[in-house]
Amino acid sequence: MELRQLHYFIVIAEELNVTKAAKRLHMAQPPLSRQLKQLENELGLLLFERNNNKRLLLTVEGALFLKRAKEIVQRVEKSVLEVQECKNVTNEKLEIGCTIYCASTVLDKLTLIQKQYPNSTFNIYENEPAHLNELLTEGKIDVAVTTTDLPYKHVKTKTLAPDVFVVAVPKESGYAKEKISVAEIASLPLILLRSNREISIYNRIVKEFEKMGITPNILCECHDSAMLLNLVCRGLGAAIVPYSMLSSFSLEHIKILNIEDNPFVIEPLVTWRTDSYLPKIAQEFLKLF
Repeated sequence: MELRQLHYFIVIAEELNVTKAAKRLHMAQPPLSRQLKQLENELGLLLFERNNNKRLLLTVEGALFLKRAKEIVQRVEKSVLEVQECKNVTNEKLEIGCTIYCASTVLDKLTLIQKQYPNSTFNIYENEPAHLNELLTEGKIDVAVTTTDLPYKHVKTKTLAPDVFVVAVPKESGYAKEKISVAEIASLPLILLRSNREISIYNRIVKEFEKMGITPNILCECHDSAMLLNLVCRGLGAAIVPYSMLSSFSLEHIKILNIEDNPFVIEPLVTWRTDSYLPKIAQEFLKLF
């Protein structure tokens, strides 16, 4: 069994179509089919079920083998990287993930790491905590900065300093107070960040209003932090956001209000794998936390 056969199998499993997999691998379809057949013969079992429309389905054994094949390929790639870094012959690439609420925290650290590694490149994923942890355990990213601690094997987590939420209102609204109560927030036309997963800061905010028997006046649900703050700047409404999110945003058109008896606080987390080699640039990135 060769490493390239495992790579071929992984691509076929992702495409579930040999022709599409061959195109992605920049090779002809017949030799790819032969490689798959040789792999199945060596294992003595079928990895895929075939149907009439050329669509493949992983067998139970195929699904298990796919998981192990990914682990093997990932370990080999990380081992090669580790050896290459001994001679400083690798590209300095940092692959990280963050949630929408932690983007500012990551941005601050990226600025520092880029000064330390001026030739570095970055691959950044913005998604929900559960998806980021999946990317982490699959080896697609090296570090994740999230808002939810999810239990995964071979992953280590460090809790960062709490991030307190504030209310951002348009300056032209003429809001004179420096502080605002939760009840007063509910009466404002609110623009809230909304995620696509069940575990979200949005849900936590709405549930806090429900606990107090208050129905918030939600004008808009937004899925992009930059758009959210631009909507506030345009005078469309107010937003409940972590203070860190405002650190890299111009406050020329925004007024920040502190929340009385503030129930809206998050503790960001930085998470990384412990079962494989971390590139040096990722190790240095973690040191910044």
